[in-house]
Amino acid sequence: MSETQRRSERADAQCGTFETTDGDLMMYDRENANAWIQASYAIDFEDVRATGPAE
Repeated sequence: MSETQRRSERADAQCGTFETTDGDLMMYDRENANAWIQASYAIDFEDVRATGPAE
């Protein structure tokens, strides 16, 4: 995993997030070290709702 570029999280939130220097978003559970997600891109759900799922 790359070094973090910036960190964004609320003190009272169970989940935290940060962005790697590669631009990936990391989401993690502060109470469970095995619960995390890494994503290199995001999906705009408004676009999905407007066009429907890809076939």
